[in-house]
This record gives sequence, structure tokens and C-alpha cells, in this order.
Amino acid sequence: MKLLILFAIFCLEHNSNSLSLPSTFQRCDKRKSNFNDCLSSAIQNAVSQLSKPIKEYGLPSFEPFLIPAVTLNPGSTVSMDQNFTNYRITGRTNITSTKAIMNFDDLTLTIRMVHPEIRYLVDYQVKGSMFLLPIDASGLVTAKGYNILYTSIFNFEEYTKSGRRYLRVVSGKITMEPESMTFYFENLFDDKELNDAYSRAVTKRSKEIFGLLQYAYGDSYARAYSDVFNNFLSKVPLTELFEGV
Repeated sequence: MKLLILFAIFCLEHNSNSLSLPSTFQRCDKRKSNFNDCLSSAIQNAVSQLSKPIKEYGLPSFEPFLIPAVTLNPGSTVSMDQNFTNYRITGRTNITSTKAIMNFDDLTLTIRMVHPEIRYLVDYQVKGSMFLLPIDASGLVTAKGYNILYTSIFNFEEYTKSGRRYLRVVSGKITMEPESMTFYFENLFDDKELNDAYSRAVTKRSKEIFGLLQYAYGDSYARAYSDVFNNFLSKVPLTELFEGV
């Protein structure tokens, strides 16, 4: 009798360690020819629901999506000491289009997602010199990207837990391509006219500057999204994610 009770407890614990997809998420069949079309729709539908967290699945709210801090990528060089913290990113759940491709041979997922507007609020600290002027400042950066294409590439490995198959992100890369952007730096210079002029100048060269920021800090950004993805994947077995696997 004791053995039966222990076995029942084990079964309950085993079942509690894994979850099915949320009932509002779409499930796709790997065996069907339109799998990637279904996956594109499923991903857009899932992300659009993250205006609120889904705590049971380890999914935070994407409005805003929070990144506590970013670190400089190896090999990057900057002209002054700078520190960016408390990233608050809004607009990720408002999606114009999504194209996703899952390659089950090399376990790679590529997602191309377009958003009409993304807003970035970031706390900054900088120390150095610019225009022969010493700078030791801190404040808020506000950046807005319009019709911005996010391309995310996630590489997975498969593993087994409690007899069930799961996926885990082992590397990720995210690039962003906006049609246009605006930047505004608060308190960078004591002179407001100079401060406003600098923000306008940065906005004119926004694509180039945004590209440099991606190169310098993109790995931290990708890790933040990979961590969220892994929280979800650790709770939902592969056979619950997709049919026919």
C-alpha cells in the first residue's frame, strides 16, 4: 500500500513539472506543409498576449520588457565611460507582421517581426569629454523606432527531463532595423540648447548610431530574451509545443 502511495505521489510530481501550452496559444503540426505559416501566426499571437505576465509559464510582461543592465560586447570600443541600466522597452506586443522558420535538423528558429513603434527608456551615466567639453552626467535616454524589424535567431539543444523531451536555447542573436528613429538625451549638457541640438544631431544619424549601439550591447539584449524563452521552454515539453515531433 505504501508503495502505491509513493508511486501516486511520484506521478503527481512528474505531471506538475511539465505543462501543456497555454490554452490561448496556438499549437502547430510539424508534419503539415504549412507548419512555418502556422508557427508565424502562433508566435505573433503568443507575443501579442504578453501585455500581462503569464507567471505559471515564467513569462513576464513585455509592456514594458525590462533589462536591468547591459554590458559592452568583447572587442567593442567606446570613446568615454558609459553605463546603461534599467532598459524599459514598450511596443513589442503591437505587431504588424511575423515570419518564422523552424529548422528541426539543426534546431534553429528564425523570427522576423515588424513593429510599428518601439519605445526605449534607458537610464544612463557617462563620463569623458565631447566637443572639448568635459562630461560627467546622468539622466534618461528616450529613443523611438518606427516600423522596426526585429530578426531573432535562436539555436537550441534537445534534452530529456523526467522521461520527456525539451528544448533549450544555447545561443541567440537579435538585430533591429528601424525605418527611422528619434533620440533624446536628458541632462547630457548643462546648456539646454546644446543638449537639444545634440539630440537632434543624433536623431539625424539615428540608423548609424543605433547600429553601433547594437554592435556594442547586442549580446546582452539577446541574452535577456533567451532567458525568458528558456523559462518557458523548461516548463513545456517538446511534444506539447508541437504536434508530430
